Amino acid sequence: MASAPSFPGVRSLASFFGGIALTVLFRALTYPLRRRRAPSYGKDVFYAAIRAGLDRLTIAQSRYLTRSTTDLYNSFCKTKGEEANTSQLHGQDGTKLAHWIGRPDASVVMLYLHGGGYTQPCSLGHFEYARRLVKDLNSGEASASFAVVFLAYTLAPEATHPTALREAAHLLSHLINEAGRSPSSILVGGDSAGGGLACSLLSHLLHPHPGVPEVKLSTPLLGVFLMSPWVSFATNQDSYRRNAQADTLPVRALHCWSAMYTDQVRGDPEKDSGSVSGDSYTEPARNPSTWWHGLHRVVSTVFVWVGGDEVFVDDVGDFTATLLEGWNDGGGNSDRVLHLETPREAHIQPIMDCMGNDSVKGDAQIAIEAWIKSRIES
Repeated sequence: MASAPSFPGVRSLASFFGGIALTVLFRALTYPLRRRRAPSYGKDVFYAAIRAGLDRLTIAQSRYLTRSTTDLYNSFCKTKGEEANTSQLHGQDGTKLAHWIGRPDASVVMLYLHGGGYTQPCSLGHFEYARRLVKDLNSGEASASFAVVFLAYTLAPEATHPTALREAAHLLSHLINEAGRSPSSILVGGDSAGGGLACSLLSHLLHPHPGVPEVKLSTPLLGVFLMSPWVSFATNQDSYRRNAQADTLPVRALHCWSAMYTDQVRGDPEKDSGSVSGDSYTEPARNPSTWWHGLHRVVSTVFVWVGGDEVFVDDVGDFTATLLEGWNDGGGNSDRVLHLETPREAHIQPIMDCMGNDSVKGDAQIAIEAWIKSRIES
């Protein structure tokens, strides 16, 4: 049994919550005076609270205040009155767990890699979003069925790259070799850092990482869906300046998380020591277009979504253009790589809407659902 997280201290927690409260108050009072802000008063204050929290959050606080992906999943299922369904994966990194939303015998399964800067567990919004997808895509008279399986991968700094990649590859191999699934019935999805990890998995399928067991595919994967993928650790793109007050991600947290994940911490891990450089697997935006030659033999189609108000939006646009160039030059059809930028939407907006219990689907949710449905019915 895992040990309980250590108490980070009353002063530490008071400073954390006090800082968020002051930020929210200031943001609420100054909303009418600011030119750059989120598209609504509620979202602007909500995003400011998230930025303030992430900017102050330490690993000790996170481990004390948040539940693990597995604990949250079990609680989520209990709250919804549904039976939890967890697969155990026994491998090099010990026993890892994969949690199902929907039936494991569904016609199409999405192997989902959650975001959280590689250091934070899955959020309630992730499970809510997946449950909505599964429910809506399985309604009506569809001939195929759909399910999502979440990998509870090991977080940094407790484990560094390539541990999470190795675990993701293990789950994919499990679905193919143990569960008997054809790769053509498997979608891979991921948001934020999970989107970066999904890119790492694609890189591994093309160029096997020496520290990760190879995964052999008999046919291309059905598709890959990347929501607001974290593809570059650099923070010097213009979108970091123009969208800083409209998005949810603070630069300090990104610098610290990427250093923890790549095992490049210098000094105090909670202090901003600047951006780090990844490799071809951890920072996919660094790769030339030739890296992606032959990707169409690994996955039949790729869909990349990003919000126009994200700090990541410039990096994601550049990355997708490079990937598309490699896809085309390597023999793939250009119409199989899709890129959608939705104006005035923030980082992982569809999941954020579910976190806010918004029952109305935004344009991004509708477009993503339509793409997944087209893959299920293909």
